[in-house]
This record gives sequence, C-alpha cells and structure tokens, in this order.
Amino acid sequence: MAVSPDMRAAADAVMPDLVGVAAEPLTGGSSASVALLTLESVDGAQRRVVFRQHTDRARKEQTSLVASKEFHLTRQLAAVGLHVAQPLALHRDTTSDGPWLVTEWVAGTSVVAPSGLDGALTQMADYLARLHRVDLDQLRVPGLDFIEDPIPELANRLPASVVRRPNADVVLHGDFWPGNILFADGELVAVIDWEDAARGDPLVDLACARVEIACAYGATATEQFTARYFDAGQRLDDHDLPLWDMYVSSTALASMHRWGLSTADEATRRATTEQFLDAAFHRLRATQNSH
Repeated sequence: MAVSPDMRAAADAVMPDLVGVAAEPLTGGSSASVALLTLESVDGAQRRVVFRQHTDRARKEQTSLVASKEFHLTRQLAAVGLHVAQPLALHRDTTSDGPWLVTEWVAGTSVVAPSGLDGALTQMADYLARLHRVDLDQLRVPGLDFIEDPIPELANRLPASVVRRPNADVVLHGDFWPGNILFADGELVAVIDWEDAARGDPLVDLACARVEIACAYGATATEQFTARYFDAGQRLDDHDLPLWDMYVSSTALASMHRWGLSTADEATRRATTEQFLDAAFHRLRATQNSH
C-alpha cells in the first residue's frame, strides 16, 4: 500500500525522528480509510499505529468533526480507565483528503473461542455499563450529537402511536458490536472505532450489541449479555428496548449490502436480523397494548 502525504504527515506527528514508514490496509468498513503504519526512527526503533481518515469517498455521511470527536472522546475515556486505542495525533484540515487521526495499535482479536464466550460476554457487558456511567456533563467532545429519533426510520412498521419511557441520556459508543471489541489472552484490551459516538438512551448501545451478538453467537448469548448488562449497570427502564431493537436491526438490514460480506454470510446474517426485528416488533406491540 502506497504511503499517502497525509499518512506521512501523521507518521511525522507521532515520531519526530522518523526515517521510514510502511503502510498496509486494514478493514475499516465503508466509513473510512484505515491503515496500519509501521514507523521506524533513526535509532532503528519501530512503532505500529493505526491511521484512520474519513474521505469524501466514504459511503457513510460524517461531519468534519468525526475525527476530532473520536480523538477527544477516547482521550477522555482513557483518563477514566476505559480500555481504548490511545489517541496520538489529530488533523482536522479538510483541504487534504479528509480529517484523520492516529491511534496506538492494540494487539488483540475480536475472535472469541467458544470456551471463552461466557467470559467475553461478561466483560463486554461490564464495559458497556461502565461507559454508560461516565458523567456526560464532564465530557468536552466536539460533534457528540444526539442519536437520531427512531420513529421516522420505523414509521411504516409501528402502531399509530407509540408510548415511550426514555432513560436519561448517556454517552453512546454508537456501534458496540463484537467486531469492535478486542481481546488478548481472554481479557478485553480495547474497544475501537468510536466514530459513531453520540449521546442518547443507553438502550441504543444495548440493542446494537444484542442484534450483533445474536448474529455471531445466537439467541442464548444475546440474553446472557443483556442480563449481565442490567446486573452491572445503573437502574434503567427497559420499556423502550423493543423499539431500539427494531431500529438497529432495521438500519442494519438497510445497509448490510455495503458491508462486504460474502453472499452466504450476508444471507445468514440477514435471516437472523430479520428474525430479531420480527421478535422485537411483537414485543413492542405487546408493551403498547398493555398501556
């Protein structure tokens, strides 16, 4: 992979005595260009960092603050003890190929062996609960907007009126799923990719994790994770969980064709997500009929 001028600038920002840089592409979805940079200093020392750039060619719409948001949020979350990829450098000048940030490379994997699944689910739930306890008023993060209203997205699927009981707003990861959680030797070492971070009902993150865990590990794992989250978190009203389950599964189905999945994997994931959406609809209708 060719080293772009922006990658070179990022490398210089991280290692002032840089003499060499190599780049290899990393999977970053449709929202950014992501590369692993190997930096070499004049004394022969090497360092590996992740370069992430949001370009005009990305399919996902993002504001010019997306890199700045991730940089400042992860720096503040690291300060309160949450495991993230340490942010190292930030460039917000959109006159280049797009705003970019550099984070530390975290050695880990999102692949969990069946024998380690129970422990992984517990750690994921504990992490999410800790994130949702972070004092939102103490955060100073540009671009940390409110999550969108799910009702317009689901207008054709919902009853004529929906009674809601939202929880107090928290900081949301925005894309909390197994692929964004790294483990090493069975321990959660980092949660990555904070570009979709927002503020809103904590059930949004919970619902996102639930549908993705259902696709990756099945319904039993989903309920185990959910129970552990409520055990670990603050008191929450789960009344609106079916609504958010519908929202995240509906948006996933609408964008899944852009995820680069194989035909077989997409078909399997789509079938599971549709089942999840249908079950959420029936739960939502039951809660609405009880009012």
